[in-house]
Amino acid sequence: MHLRKNREMPRPASAPVRLEPTATAMKPVVGDGGLDARAAMQAIITWASSMTRREDLLARSDFPLPGDMLAFLVVNQLAYRGASRPTELADAVHTGRSNLSKVVRRLEEAGLVGRVANPADGRETMIGMTSAGREVAARIVATSDNNLADAVADWPQSDRSLFEELLVRLVRSLDDSVGGEIRRVAGGTWTDSASPWDPKRTQPTED
Repeated sequence: MHLRKNREMPRPASAPVRLEPTATAMKPVVGDGGLDARAAMQAIITWASSMTRREDLLARSDFPLPGDMLAFLVVNQLAYRGASRPTELADAVHTGRSNLSKVVRRLEEAGLVGRVANPADGRETMIGMTSAGREVAARIVATSDNNLADAVADWPQSDRSLFEELLVRLVRSLDDSVGGEIRRVAGGTWTDSASPWDPKRTQPTED
């Protein structure tokens, strides 16, 4: 067996790579010139998916399974997706199918979810929310909405409406450009039109 000449051998795992603290080494690739649209989207996504943010929502929404982050994330997903396949939920909360089954059992024991046949294929089982689960989900959404409501409280209504219109347009256009991947991953029902969003109007829904 012959090794290629000049082939760089891998560094030992114990040898750290040292960089000089130059301006180039310290600056980001995106957003170096200030908060542009790309940096702003990344900031929101990073904040919204951070453990600190999730733990705060879990606590403030009075989630009935304290400290059970995966159970909280599953209910949060169901709030936006409606009844979903276990594989979709596992993918959405970044866990394996076997682990998701344990989470679903805990939620079932708490009376928050149940199993329902897929209307499109009666052989397939989906996970849906009970009435109690929908109340908990509405509390999670309302708690989250409060932050955004406070952020845009002093915006003129025309600005809020324009922001919503452009945001929805962006998501639909981006979804089209990636062949419907966003809709597939996010789930939920995307109607052609929706009533204006009011973050202070979120209430539990009846079955």
